[in-house]
Amino acid sequence: MMTIPKYLFVCIWALLLCFCACDASAQGRAVRDSVLFSPYFQIHGGLGSSAGDLGLRFGSGGHVGAGAHVKTTKNWFFGGQASFGFGMELKEFGVLSNLLTPTGQLIDNEGQVALLTLSGKGGWFTLEAGKLFPLANTNPNSGILVMIGAGSVHHRIHFENTENRITQLEEPYVSGYDRLTWGVASRQFLGYWHMSNNGLVNWFGGLELWEARTWPQRPMNFDTLVADEGPRFDAMASLQIGWVFHIYKRSNPEHWY
Repeated sequence: MMTIPKYLFVCIWALLLCFCACDASAQGRAVRDSVLFSPYFQIHGGLGSSAGDLGLRFGSGGHVGAGAHVKTTKNWFFGGQASFGFGMELKEFGVLSNLLTPTGQLIDNEGQVALLTLSGKGGWFTLEAGKLFPLANTNPNSGILVMIGAGSVHHRIHFENTENRITQLEEPYVSGYDRLTWGVASRQFLGYWHMSNNGLVNWFGGLELWEARTWPQRPMNFDTLVADEGPRFDAMASLQIGWVFHIYKRSNPEHWY
């Protein structure tokens, strides 16, 4: 049975699609012929690989996110976006070492071998600006998009336990193991931006980079009995794609004689 939140979510998406479809015919000619002013929302996702000090601790992983921007009649872009990173391969040694048996196993509260998955999670938020450079064979609202921004980033180790509880990996003790890190970040994006002539197919794809100066947020790790050192240089490179929902201003009706 569909829950109320899911029902509302479906209704919102249906209204967005109907709104885009109703405005599509009115906007087709404008997209082809002139540079449009358009606020828009985006959803995006991608796969990336860690670098710098982050690359010593985590491997590749995915991310999803959303953003809101404004595209001007000069093809400048202004706005912000947030992304949630997940599934990063853990490479750091020593995690949970004080909880493991001599054979390298972790025992849960029921005295059984724990079924535990360790990975990296994180997030980044940036305010940004950019410029679109139309190509010779595209409409004036499509082409090469360059974006730069600044904001914050954080990441930590995530413990996914699929069976019995493990007290040491619950609050407040888990903070002694999760290696929470926070810092200031810069972001760059280089890719292709597409606004279709009929107004219905709007997407982008390209290379996303972010670099950050980060600091460990925990005073001590319970497993190693030492504090992580900082600051660090963390970075990630990702291939990112996204879908765009424009908020068009409806064109004036045309009169034929």
